[in-house]
Amino acid sequence: MSSVQETYLGWEELTHRAGCVKPGFEVSVRRTDDALRYHSGLAYEERVEHGCKDEYCGHRNTFTETVVRIVCRSCGVAEVITGEDTEDTGRSSTSTKWLGYGMAPRRMAGLLLWPGDPWLTPGRAESAEPHDFLVTGPGAKRVTKEDVLGQVTQGRGKRGAVMWTGCAVPREDGPYGMLDKIRWAQVRDGFKTPAAAAKWIATELDAVSGTGGAG
Repeated sequence: MSSVQETYLGWEELTHRAGCVKPGFEVSVRRTDDALRYHSGLAYEERVEHGCKDEYCGHRNTFTETVVRIVCRSCGVAEVITGEDTEDTGRSSTSTKWLGYGMAPRRMAGLLLWPGDPWLTPGRAESAEPHDFLVTGPGAKRVTKEDVLGQVTQGRGKRGAVMWTGCAVPREDGPYGMLDKIRWAQVRDGFKTPAAAAKWIATELDAVSGTGGAG
């Protein structure tokens, strides 16, 4: 599980070579349950015998390997990502419902609200409003740090009722969000819906820039 900022920020997009006629990536995955360990030298590959003295060590001479191959058949760009499956890492199959990323943004108060990972409590993705949101202007095609104008997150009131918090006006030295990638000049909680929080964010952006946050 991750915060809504981690859902969108800090990721790199693969790029095509200049002049690519038909940009598009083909993605395929291969899983090998008993891959052998090798040490890659300059001119050869030497098999590695794992001799850890820890009897509980999970690293053996063989391991479960997942390889992701990403290829553009038009310009020839290829990316190969190899990982070792452990208790903490590996391959998982899910849907955009659980990631948030990949779902269409919501349009509210002249802004776009991009859903993130439902992370507050287990099972939250089954609720009526599972997602937190990053907020951008209406013209954004994808979310980058430069696009973000606000944030809407879910919490609980004193009696356990669902409440929403709005964050507005990103600022490097903002007093809120010190552990996040983006800090905020203004924060307000107690909203009953994401739409109400979005309306407040638009008002705060308008107070700063005079554009209503919809530019």
